[in-house]
Parts: sequence; C-alpha cells; structure tokens
Amino acid sequence: MAESKQNAGAFEFVVGVTGHRDLILEHIPALKKSIRDALDGLAGHFDSMPLRIITGLAEGADTLVTEVALEMGIEVTALLPMPEEVYEADFEGDALSRFRNLVKDPRINTIELPLVGGPSAADFDDQSNRDDQYDLLKDYLVRRSNVLLALWDGEVSELRGGTSDVVMSYLCGEVGLPAPCKIPAGSDAAQDCGEFVVCIQTPRQSSTKTVKPSGYAFLVSNSTCVAYSQMDQVPEYYTHRWSGLDAYASERFSDASLAHPTYPLVGSEESCLDEHTYAVEREFLRADQLAMSSQKLSDALFKCFGVIAAAMGLFFLVYAKLAALKLFLVIYIVLFFAGYIAFRVSAKKRWLARHLACRALAETLRVQFFLLISSAGQKFSVRRMLRLTSVDRFDGFEWLQDAARCAEPLFHKDDNEIERLEVVRNKWIDDQAQYFTKKLAQMHTQHARLEVVKSLLLAGSILGALSLIFFKKSLLHMEMAGYDGKALLVFAMGLLPLWLAVWELYQGKMATRELIWQYSNQRRYFVAASRQITEAKDISAKRRVVSHLAEQALAEIYLWSAHRYHREHEPPAAG
Repeated sequence: MAESKQNAGAFEFVVGVTGHRDLILEHIPALKKSIRDALDGLAGHFDSMPLRIITGLAEGADTLVTEVALEMGIEVTALLPMPEEVYEADFEGDALSRFRNLVKDPRINTIELPLVGGPSAADFDDQSNRDDQYDLLKDYLVRRSNVLLALWDGEVSELRGGTSDVVMSYLCGEVGLPAPCKIPAGSDAAQDCGEFVVCIQTPRQSSTKTVKPSGYAFLVSNSTCVAYSQMDQVPEYYTHRWSGLDAYASERFSDASLAHPTYPLVGSEESCLDEHTYAVEREFLRADQLAMSSQKLSDALFKCFGVIAAAMGLFFLVYAKLAALKLFLVIYIVLFFAGYIAFRVSAKKRWLARHLACRALAETLRVQFFLLISSAGQKFSVRRMLRLTSVDRFDGFEWLQDAARCAEPLFHKDDNEIERLEVVRNKWIDDQAQYFTKKLAQMHTQHARLEVVKSLLLAGSILGALSLIFFKKSLLHMEMAGYDGKALLVFAMGLLPLWLAVWELYQGKMATRELIWQYSNQRRYFVAASRQITEAKDISAKRRVVSHLAEQALAEIYLWSAHRYHREHEPPAAG
C-alpha cells in the first residue's frame, strides 16, 4: 500500500512561524481570523501535499498560531530552541501554563534543539547562550520552511533572533547575509520571485503606534534576494510552482511505480543513521522510483518513434522502387497517424520532463543525504545551486526547491566523525566513481560498435554506387523474387542509409553524447574526491572535499537536465 500522508516523514509543506511575544489582548480575535484565513489560503493550493506548522512555541504569536492550527486539524511541530526545562525560564504565569499544556498535547510533535557547545542546563544562564539557541531556531526556519508566516509589525530592529531578524534572514535566502531592502512592487516583480513570507500586520504592546490589525499581505523577495516587495495577491509564479509540487506529491503518495526495485544508499546497520537521514533516504528512493518509471515510458516512446520512422521509410521505398501498390501507401499513412498520436500522447503525459525533474530531485536528495552524514552541509545551499543553473525556472521543474527543503542539513554532529566520513567515502564517493567508470566503458563500447556499423554502411553504399556504374547491364539480367538486381540494389542503397539516419535520430533523442559527457565529468569528480579525502589531514579538510564534491555533482546534474530539456523544447521566443 502507498505510504499515508500522516506517515510521510520529511515530505511536507512546512509553514514556519515567527512573531511578537507582546500581543495586544483586544487584537487576539482579529489575529486569529487572519491566521485562519492565511492558513486556509495556503492549504487551498494543495490537494495531496500535507501541511505542517513549525513553531518555536514562544509566548504570543507562536502560541496563538499553534492553537489555531490545532483547531484546523493541521499537523504541528513544536521546535523548542533549547531543552524544555531551560526554555521555561522565558515564560511566566498564564503563558507558562499554556506552554506546558501544549508541550504535553499528543497532537504536537515536540523537538528540542541541541545546546550549542553542549553546556548543561544548570549553567545555562548567560544571555549570549540563549541568543545562540534562538539563532539555531532561526537557521532551522530559514532552511526548512517552504513559507514563513510572520505576525510582525513591519518594524526592522537589531534584536538578534527577533521577529524582524527571522523575516529578513528568510527573505534574503540564507542566514548571515545583509537584510534585503524594501522596494515598490513593479510589473516584473511577480515573475522575478525568490522567497515568500505571509505577513500578518501585528501591533505590539511596546509600540508607540496605535495601528490595528489589518489582515495579511505577502512579502516576496526577488530572485537574487537583495530586495523584497509587498503584494496583496500570491504571484502566479508561486501558484504554478505549488501546483507542480502538489502534482508530484500526488504521485509520491500513490501506488504508482512501487514495483520498481529500490537500492538503499547505505545499509540499515550503519550507526550514523538517524530519523532525519532515514526520512531523506526514503524520499530519495521514492523519487528514484518515479524517475525510473517516467524514464522507461519516455525511452519506450522514443523507440516507438524510431520504429515508426523506420517502417514508414521501408514501405515508401517498397512503393517507390519495387511495387507501386496502394496498400503500401495506406500502411504509410496509418503509420504517419500512429506517430502523430504517439506525439500527442507524449506532449500530454510529459514523461521526459517528469523523468528529468524526478531524477534531478533524486540526485539532489542523494547529495543532501551524504552531506547530512558527513556534517559538511552547514554552508551548502541547494536553492543557491538551483538559482545559479536556473533549472527551477523550466516548466515542470519549479517545485524542485520546495521538495528539496525536506532534506536540508540542519545541525552539526560531532560524534563518530571518522566513522561517518568513511561511510560517505565507501557508499557515495567510491561507489559513484565505480558506477560512472562502468557506465562510461559501456557507452564507449556501444559507440565503437555503432561507428563500425556506420563504416560498413558507408563502404556498402560506395560499393553499391560503383556496381551501378560498372555492372548496370549485368544487374538488369539478374533476377531475384521477381525483381531485377538493379531495383533490389537501389532499394537496399536507399533503405540502409535511411535506417542509419533513424538510428542517429534515436541516439540524438536519447542525448547519448550529453550523457557520455556527464558520466565522464562525474567520474572525474568522484575519482578526484576519493584521492583528496585520503590526502586530507583533518576532519574539516575532509568535509571541505565532500562539500566541494556536492557542488560539482549537483551542478553537473542540473546542467545535464538543462541541456536535455533544451533538446526537446522550443526556446521561449519560438514558442
């Protein structure tokens, strides 16, 4: 049976929450309505994609959003920025009671973030320690959230880990970058989109302004995340992107392609695995199944086109050179319409685009999985790689960055470092080096065979032409199956180059040359990384090798996907 949404693990549309603690009590009913409307609006974009709220469960906005989400039946994860007994010092009175009740609520999945530097709860009194923990929560929300829901008054402050700090960090795409500037929403802003924040206007008790809550708006950064605009409607770019994500989720949660075999990235006995890495591996295996399914259908369609083209050429040559029977023309026309129907089916099903997108996702998850194990992914950004290659701007690929967020490396691990890096080397670097070496050798062998066949056909064509020049009369007197030798020779001279052309067309459709380039480059990257990780003298150097390899491997996958996509699609100006 297909895996249920409730047991989906990592694959969820995450709405991260940030907001002020000092809400004005008389504004609570209006804020609740705005929260409900905003969540209803987001949920309305999905039929198959499960929604999850992630909140720090702080007093005020976090607590309010959590309570509304529970009333709406939306899954909630309480991500406590520090252990519960330490975090309780930030609450008092009624807020503390509500916090304790929510933590105990069975409907809420509670996670405690690890203490930075490992201090114990007993000596965790310094404010800088608490700020470090809120930075960790901010980093999680920026990396993991598909959308940020902010109950914010719009004022930018310098408070570390505060609401405006989280909003600005999210809009600029990465923690630590300069805050983006606010600009008016222009006509092109709806297409030049980066990160997305649902902002509910939320006055604070400490504010001198007497502004009342006024619904919500959308803060949208541009593609470089250096500026953002406020909009009243969700840009079409996001509705299209989320529609693609929901379509993938529909397949991901269905029984489709479950019969395809799966090959785990590492053995279940490895001690380096945890709940998060297991979830990422599960998403990789499912994406790999869907990619293989679409690839088989796409390849079968290309073969079908090749057979139809070859058969059409055969019957036309028979009609033109051997027997001018109407039957052959009828078969030719039937084959033509069969090819047209196959073309329309391929255009509707879009098996190639689905194969490329699912393969790009699977390889992204593979890379992120090993980044997680090696703890080398803290400075790695899949979204940056997608923006650099612009793969996520292709029709049918937009949802990739939302799907890839489920595998973001979030926390640095210091235990069993040598053991985990050895797993990465054996199960990824060396394994992939061997795989690409083997595939490259196979493709070179196939290419060499094809060159031999082409040479024989060329020689045959030359011999046939010479025979027609020097032995024309002899051929006319030769008879076979009711036809003279000249007619049969001309027929063969036309048929063999035709089928060679069809085979070349098929090879072009399969993008064999691009695949050889990709395998060659990938082999070089992984062989070099295997040598470099051996030569590296310390753990940090080994991690740099893994991180650099991750960038090379993903860039190669995305660029190959782009070349493959371009081969099958008209450029925008020609469409």
